[in-house]
Amino acid sequence: MDYSIIVSVIAVGVSAVSLFYGIGRDTKPDPQQDGKMDQLINTTTEMSRKLDKIAEWQQTAAGIHASHSEKIKTLFNRLENLENRMEDRQVINAALQKILERMS
Repeated sequence: MDYSIIVSVIAVGVSAVSLFYGIGRDTKPDPQQDGKMDQLINTTTEMSRKLDKIAEWQQTAAGIHASHSEKIKTLFNRLENLENRMEDRQVINAALQKILERMS
């Protein structure tokens, strides 16, 4: 889920509600309310930026995780191949031992 989209939708919703609330009032706009709205918009924008940075970090971490997982799989495959080769050599050594015993 993309958090920046969620934050943007919330910001648009808050802006729409405040706009309709301001239009619905018959009184003169309160400058203090405008400052609060500006602060709310700035806070929402800052949260959106932080969430974007977190999303980028998560994507980077996911890429690193995938890379490490692939390397680990490769190492386990190599280890299995080495173990198989060692077993084959043990069988060959045992056969050679038997041949040497029969020859002597």
